[in-house]
Amino acid sequence: MTKNKIILIVIGLLFSIKLSAQNEFKIGVNAGLNYPNIIYNGNYKNNNFSIGYLFGVSLDYYLKENLSLKANVNYERKTRKLELTYYNNSNAEEIGKEDFKETYDYINLPVLLKYEFGNSKFFVNGGPFLSFLLKNKIDNDYPNDNSDFITDLKNIDFGLSLGIGTNISLNEKNDLTIELRDDFGIIDIGGVSRQAGGTAKTNAIKLVLGWNLGI
Repeated sequence: MTKNKIILIVIGLLFSIKLSAQNEFKIGVNAGLNYPNIIYNGNYKNNNFSIGYLFGVSLDYYLKENLSLKANVNYERKTRKLELTYYNNSNAEEIGKEDFKETYDYINLPVLLKYEFGNSKFFVNGGPFLSFLLKNKIDNDYPNDNSDFITDLKNIDFGLSLGIGTNISLNEKNDLTIELRDDFGIIDIGGVSRQAGGTAKTNAIKLVLGWNLGI
């Protein structure tokens, strides 16, 4: 089954549910920013990433008054900065630098258990996420000639997502949410040196703004 088919099935499941009970469901849209990094061998972080973006749809199903199950389908772009330093061959003196850009496009699918603290409007949530890598692109003029020396980049990322946020009520059925979320990857995504070995795991801090409509 291709990635596109999986994405279509997930989106279809989210919107094929019969929303019969009033205020039991909330559907919405969300958008935000992400700041990712990659953790190598459990300690060393690659901080060459810059701020990226995300947008998508959401579905909240209320199990109890303050407890709900929240699912997102988000398109997410992560951007990494690559810098090359050039040296003079005769005396190893630095003669200049050049910047390049690499992007990673994902479909991100978190399924979170969300708890709202009574009438305080604040909430916490947490649960697993699954991400599918759609495309990895690097600037055409980047001298990427080391592909034989690194492991293959994997198409799937999986981990845990934790968040905290607040609800801003607009009326009886509409509300806005502001959430700070942290995704912790727990599987190796590849792309590390074949000689050095080890693992590479993702981590991303996200600021997510959402608009929700109670059904």
